[in-house]
Amino acid sequence: MAHYVVAVAAWLLLFQRVSAQDRLLLVNLNSHCFRCLCHAASRCNLTVGCDGGYCGPYKISKIYWKDAGEVILPDDEKGRAGAYEDCAISYHCAQRIVTNYLAKYGRDCNDDGVTDCDDFSMINFNGGYQCKPELGRNEAGKLWLDRYRTCNPETRL
Repeated sequence: MAHYVVAVAAWLLLFQRVSAQDRLLLVNLNSHCFRCLCHAASRCNLTVGCDGGYCGPYKISKIYWKDAGEVILPDDEKGRAGAYEDCAISYHCAQRIVTNYLAKYGRDCNDDGVTDCDDFSMINFNGGYQCKPELGRNEAGKLWLDRYRTCNPETRL
């Protein structure tokens, strides 16, 4: 019985530590960061629909949406055709998609010892698994980085 109690206590401690680490990763995902991610993606154009496989002000792809857990608008159904598009073009629903995605993939991409909006920007542009490449390596990345720097002039990117 004592071994069981110790095993359960160890599991709970590990679970709490992992949960705390997840929360720490998102501590710098604040309203200013959301504005800058939105500005980098589309100049935060709230009227943009879907174009070239990307939807809404955050330019969310269907793969990104799926990775984020298929967030939908309240009272919508995940399996409904158009659920992804409708959520991605809604600013607040799109923010929930971005939050889930960054909770899943958030980490220190630029190796400065801090997980912050710079890292979230790299993750949003490069993808969750490949966040390390420099943003300015191609024209699309340069455009993203220029917009991000306009919104966040204190960036170290």
